[in-house]
Amino acid sequence: MRLAKEIFIENLKAIRIAKGLTQVDLSELADLSPSIVSDIETGRRNPTLITIEKIALALEVPVHQLFYDVQEDLPPSALESKEELRTLIHQLVDKAIDMN
Repeated sequence: MRLAKEIFIENLKAIRIAKGLTQVDLSELADLSPSIVSDIETGRRNPTLITIEKIALALEVPVHQLFYDVQEDLPPSALESKEELRTLIHQLVDKAIDMN
């Protein structure tokens, strides 16, 4: 079982990148400082619930999407190749974004 913090960071980065946003772009949309966004994405800072809500609103995704562990729904063979896993995660993120 993976830690919620790891899942959150992975999803945050994947969604931000899929939407074509930089950390600075996200910080402006979420009304946060760029250093806060950077610290959250690198795991140096734990976001508050208010910050998580701001990020979700800025990314236009429900809060729970930031904590959804895509690896739990993948077959064990998908975890054998990091590149294959990365591709699957990006595909799932793209589908989730298209649903909104």
